[in-house]
This record gives sequence, C-alpha cells and structure tokens, in this order.
Amino acid sequence: MNVGLFMMPMHPPEKDRTQCFEEDAELIVLADALGFTEAWVGQHYSVAWEPIPANDLFLANVLPRTKQIKLGTGVSIPQYHHPVNIAQRLALLDHLSRGRLMVGFGQSSIPTDLTLFDLPTDPRTLGLMTVEGMEMVLKLWQSDAPFDFQGDYWRIRIDEVNPVTSTGVLLRPYQQPHPPVAMSVIKGNSMAGRMAGQRGYLPLSGNTVAPYIVAQHWETYCAGAAEAGRPTPSRAMWRVARNVFIGETTEEALDFALNSAFARSFEYLINIIGQDRLDNWKLDPGMPGAQVTPEYAVRNLAIVGDVEECTRRLQELWDITGGFGTLLMMGHDWDDPVRWKRSVELLKNEVMPALPSV
Repeated sequence: MNVGLFMMPMHPPEKDRTQCFEEDAELIVLADALGFTEAWVGQHYSVAWEPIPANDLFLANVLPRTKQIKLGTGVSIPQYHHPVNIAQRLALLDHLSRGRLMVGFGQSSIPTDLTLFDLPTDPRTLGLMTVEGMEMVLKLWQSDAPFDFQGDYWRIRIDEVNPVTSTGVLLRPYQQPHPPVAMSVIKGNSMAGRMAGQRGYLPLSGNTVAPYIVAQHWETYCAGAAEAGRPTPSRAMWRVARNVFIGETTEEALDFALNSAFARSFEYLINIIGQDRLDNWKLDPGMPGAQVTPEYAVRNLAIVGDVEECTRRLQELWDITGGFGTLLMMGHDWDDPVRWKRSVELLKNEVMPALPSV
C-alpha cells in the first residue's frame, strides 16, 4: 500500500502563522525523503484552524524543495475562483512541476468564506457551481479557440485567434490531456463519489468517516463507473484518509493525542460541522450525536497507538473496506516536532510494510 499526506492543514488559531507554514512545508519535505507518494493541501479564506488561502501558491513554494512526491490541490474550489484562473494557474504549476501535479475539486460550506465572496449558501447551488467549474476547467485544458462555453454561472469565450500576434492561445498542462483529477467523498451514497466513478476521477475518502461508510464509497464509485459503461475500476486508485499518530507505546500515544492539538482539531471540526450533522462519524448509526466528542474521534476514528496497534487498526480498516491503494495520513500541528517526526517515520518504515497491497 502507498502512503501519502492530506493537509487541511490543522493549526491552533493562536499559533504564529509563519511557523505553521514552515512546519507544513517541512512535513512535505520529510514525507518526500521518506518515500511518501503524494501530498494534498487544502484551502480556506476565513478559518484560523485551516490558514492556507492559496494552496497552489503553497505547492509552488514546496515544489523546489522536493524531488519525487506528487503534489495535489485538496481541493480547488470553483466557487471562489473564475475557472480561467484555476485552469491557467494549475497548468503553469503542472509545467513547473514537470507533471507532479494532481488536482482535487470540491465545494466549501464555511459560512464566512461564502459570505466573503457573496455566494449563496445552499448546498445544491454550490454543488452545481462546483460541477460547472470543473467542466469549464477541463474544457479549457483541451479546447482550441475560438470557443464559447455558456454555463449557468460562467460564460467563457475567445472569439478569434490572431496568428500574427499569437493572441487567443491558452497554456495547456504539462500532462496530457490534463493532470489526474480527484474528488473528495464523504457520504456513503455520495453524488460526488458516483460522479467520480462515472468520469474516472480518483476517489478520496474523508478522514472522519466511519469505516463501514468508507466501504460504501467504493460501492458507490463502482456503481457510477458501471452506469457510464466504464471498465471495473482498480482499487489501487482509491485514496482513504485517516488521522494517524504512532507512539512508542499505545498508552503514551493516546495520552499525547488526547491532550494536544490533535484532539483540539476534532473539537474544531465538531463545532464547525455541527453536532447534529455528524452521522458519518458514528460507528453505530443509532448513537446520539452528543456522544461524538473529540475523545470519541481520537479513540474510534483516528489510528492512534504503538506500531503494533496502528498496524492492527489499519489492517482492520483494510478488511472492512476490501482494500485501497493509498493511505493518506492527515497533517496535524507539530506541537511536539520530535514526536511527530518519529510518528511519520514509524508509519512509513514499520507500519506500512506490514500492510497488504492491491
């Protein structure tokens, strides 16, 4: 099984921002040296816990510090950008990386982010904007002008190409026809998961989703592929995210996770999502929402323990889901850099070799 990173990122609001960004970059450099295959970086505009507003700019900074790790936007959010900006900025980044770029698309539900851009807040409209924005980006990467793309939210056109001045010519990505495209999947019968299967995009299963629901993600993805007449997908393309911390003993690891920014990050997520919208977190669908606490998340959704315990828990996840190609370790605040570096090294060098591959 491959191992990669998914960085929202997660940092306590009171922590110095420059230090946060330096630690995030250092984590990707370490992952690259250890042989992690990929790193995805998120973006938000008005969330102190997730302080990177321009993930493409952050990846451009990390790019020359790394050698082989693939770098992904996790995610690019079409509602906050004109599709031309997304298409051209990412095409440039793909060239600068010589094909190490991966692109994730998704939508935001952060109220202050949406208000900041004067956007509607209903999920249906945001979902339609996401799909249209994605389609526009892919068209721009594969179409020659003149063209006129008329959507419900954007109209993008070039009326003519001037061969003398070479105007009307857009930059295309280094990878042809375009970089690998991924979509994040949360709900069991996710529309995003079904659409990803229909179009052959990479499925990324969320980190706070109960294992039995993660298993449903693959069923939904394959159903989408079948509906579109696509070949049966390979599980090797499936990414599953988990919060992981490995200590020298399970007792020590749990003590650290429960009394650090690790547990606080779950408190932030519970507060921002809302206690009544945490069904995907529940190992038992009938459990009351009030029982979904940071401690519950650390003990039941996260993978925390010594090498033996974390290997056992990840094998259990493998068995429940039927197997997947890449584990994405969630990035957390390095409130104890020595412990975190040790955890990352143990994951790559001792836990992952003991797990099966598809």
